[in-house]
Amino acid sequence: MKRAKYGKLHRLLSNFASRPIHRWWVEPAMICHALLFVGNKFVCPCCGWRLRAFTHGGASLKVRPSGYCPRCNSKARHRRDWLFLKESTNLFVDRLCLLHVSPKYALSRRLVKMPNIHFVGIDLEKRTHVAYQIDITKIPFESESFDAIICIHVLEHVENDRKAIGELFRVLKKGGWALFTVPIDFGRATYENPSIVSPEERKKHFGEEQHVRVYGLDFTERLKACGFEVHLDRGEDVAVENKEKYGLLDDENVFYCTKT
Repeated sequence: MKRAKYGKLHRLLSNFASRPIHRWWVEPAMICHALLFVGNKFVCPCCGWRLRAFTHGGASLKVRPSGYCPRCNSKARHRRDWLFLKESTNLFVDRLCLLHVSPKYALSRRLVKMPNIHFVGIDLEKRTHVAYQIDITKIPFESESFDAIICIHVLEHVENDRKAIGELFRVLKKGGWALFTVPIDFGRATYENPSIVSPEERKKHFGEEQHVRVYGLDFTERLKACGFEVHLDRGEDVAVENKEKYGLLDDENVFYCTKT
């Protein structure tokens, strides 16, 4: 019963926080929270905050190794992706029309302010930095509309992921790039079963209540089948000093795809 009440309260607060009015109270609250964790042991590349520890997320005061940034609430995957975007793409240099699928606040809070980027955020639900409520298996934009695409931990929620990948390939300009990340197990092939529909069973089989599969070593082939050229940048290959400094994890892999 307590879990149900908490779930309703969490959804209520999340919905309120997604409205424009949130800007004047969320940011100050996040800064106050972050001040409690100021230090020199770690750095969050997403917001530049120097901190003594990562947390369990949100307003939590509990410490968690490679957890959430207390300033911008970035996860390890967001910090990994930000570093990759900065070091290995033209996102911070050229003028780009960027499509961000299900915008991650730790990233989008800065991307929307960058003068060289025309930012377009899409998701099924209206929330912060989402301009259009769109099903990515039916993207209404014209072909070759975007210079770059960011799609972080989204495809594992999409039943027809091949169609979604095909649509993202279609709206990407020739010469453009797309960054994909998904939970993945390189020790096996992708595991999915359309007959598994209940949240409880999905969590048991796929790890999360809203996931519909666990990707495996054939994920690269799914991307290639839709036309992408794929470069896999493994999390385990990131320099040890960067993992320690930025609170990164070995299993945060980046699939950098191009349309040539």
